[in-house]
Amino acid sequence: MATSGFNGDAETEGRVRLLLVDPYGGSREGLGAALRGGGLSVETAEGASEAIAKLRAGEVDLAIVDLDLPAAHGVAEDGWALVRILRAANPALPLILIAAECQPDTQAEARRCGAARLLEKPINPHELRSIIRALRPETAPA
Repeated sequence: MATSGFNGDAETEGRVRLLLVDPYGGSREGLGAALRGGGLSVETAEGASEAIAKLRAGEVDLAIVDLDLPAAHGVAEDGWALVRILRAANPALPLILIAAECQPDTQAEARRCGAARLLEKPINPHELRSIIRALRPETAPA
């Protein structure tokens, strides 16, 4: 599920280190593979608790969060809760949010949470890599 080389070794030196949080295995692994193929270092997480653990374990330059995270262990750890946790842990962390539909209330909440971008599914990996380059031009591959 996760890639090696996420904690600052030579494999990731100078590359954007992404945390991709998506509850759907197929889309998580497919998007992760597409981003890795574009030269990015990607760590994946299925839900909020796994994402928090991975955030604690290594440096993250940017997080991509699917807002459609299900509750886990009887706790309402939805995508918005994770966004608030990530923002509290690192106020400067660029966040790209993914939603099934980008309704006005979703857009307004994304702005309130300081999201860099809000994208509607389906996600185009080429477009996402371009967004990442724009957010982190000093470390993103061309």
